[in-house]
Amino acid sequence: MKKFILALLILAGGLGGLLYTQLARQRATETAPAGGSGVIEGTTVAVVPRLGARITAIHVREGDAVKAGQALVELDCTEPRAAEAEATAAVAAAEAGLAAAQAQVEAAEAAAQAAHAGIAGAKAAERGAQAGARGVRAKAQVAQRTARRVETLQRGGQATELKLDEARSTVDVLAAERRAREAQVAGARAQLGAAEAQAQAAQGQVHAAKAKLQAVAQDGARARAALTRAQALVAECTLKAPTDAVVQIRAAEPGELARPGLALLTLVDAREVTATFFLPNAELAAAKPGAPVQVKADAWPDRAWAGTVTRVGAEAAFTPRNVQTRSDRDRLVYPVDVRLANADGALRPGMPVEVVLPGTEPGGQGPTP
Repeated sequence: MKKFILALLILAGGLGGLLYTQLARQRATETAPAGGSGVIEGTTVAVVPRLGARITAIHVREGDAVKAGQALVELDCTEPRAAEAEATAAVAAAEAGLAAAQAQVEAAEAAAQAAHAGIAGAKAAERGAQAGARGVRAKAQVAQRTARRVETLQRGGQATELKLDEARSTVDVLAAERRAREAQVAGARAQLGAAEAQAQAAQGQVHAAKAKLQAVAQDGARARAALTRAQALVAECTLKAPTDAVVQIRAAEPGELARPGLALLTLVDAREVTATFFLPNAELAAAKPGAPVQVKADAWPDRAWAGTVTRVGAEAAFTPRNVQTRSDRDRLVYPVDVRLANADGALRPGMPVEVVLPGTEPGGQGPTP
């Protein structure tokens, strides 16, 4: 009987101690600042090729630290480099053609200017011929009138036959000179027409040369665009680290075929990390974007990291079917994201941490006064 009573007393003491411990833990939870547990996450960057090619070398392994701009993967670039060489030759040919076309334009313009100058000369020659012809016509008219007067005087015995012959000879000479002058005028007009036709042809050559220059310039633009594309593909043959990070996954090996869009390496940048924890509905007022937090990790019990709330979830992560009672409302939790610096890399992705919102009163009802 005594043993039975003793066993009951021991059992009662054990139950009482357990109840006390549970109550103490509950009270500690109720009086603790708002917060929760989360997992550290870094910024993940995938190294993805833009072209399909054989992998010739991978310079890093999982766990290696890399610097921004460091060469990570080399791809076989035989075809892109051939395309680059072809495009380079096309650009050189286009530039030579452009220079030749420009020279043709300049020559055509010079010929057009010379033709226009020939028009001016032909017009001046025509004006001179016409002026000479008018002068000869005037002299011929005077000579004809003189000859008629001399003929009248000769019939009246007032002029000699020699005088009449001289007047008639002058008329004949001026008539011949007049015909020569008129021929000069016709020749000058013909030269003017030829000069105008030559100028028109030269202007047509100028237009044709300019059209050819424009076409050659367009060919050059297309060749330069092709060269730019080829150079961009050649640049993609060496995949470089976009930022300082650590290689988390190496998904390929040299000799394999890289495929566009499929990651060959996965990098993690842990210089600035994030963590997501969940706040119950009753403590939601304690978390606002920009609010400070303290983060602790089991691996570093003597350290604490300062962080900042970056986002508070707009919707509850867990919602009972019917929210009717206070206990149902307390079961609602909202995701809260925090960001913190991790310059020395002590916090590693996947590490569990405890996030605390300092300065909040028990129950997480907002900052203490």
